[in-house]
Amino acid sequence: MNPQDILPPLREELCAALGVDPGDIRPESLLVGDLGAESIDLIDLTFRIEKTFDIRIPEGELFEDTRHPAAGLTVADVCAYIAGKKSPPAP
Repeated sequence: MNPQDILPPLREELCAALGVDPGDIRPESLLVGDLGAESIDLIDLTFRIEKTFDIRIPEGELFEDTRHPAAGLTVADVCAYIAGKKSPPAP
């Protein structure tokens, strides 16, 4: 699964979790700075991503640095993370 395939369903989950307009969600959008995500939103988003993409996200692995807006985690970063989890392991 490549990041371009991940963006549409991720956008839906971001809209539901953060209450933002789909047009506001671009690959370069910062989760905290641009989309207004707070700690509780990131917990909700973790569960939504796990369910939607059928992956397991260990506690603190994806959103560990987003408690501070300067962390700079973007939508594209989340897409890449999910793509990495969905890719088969290298031989």
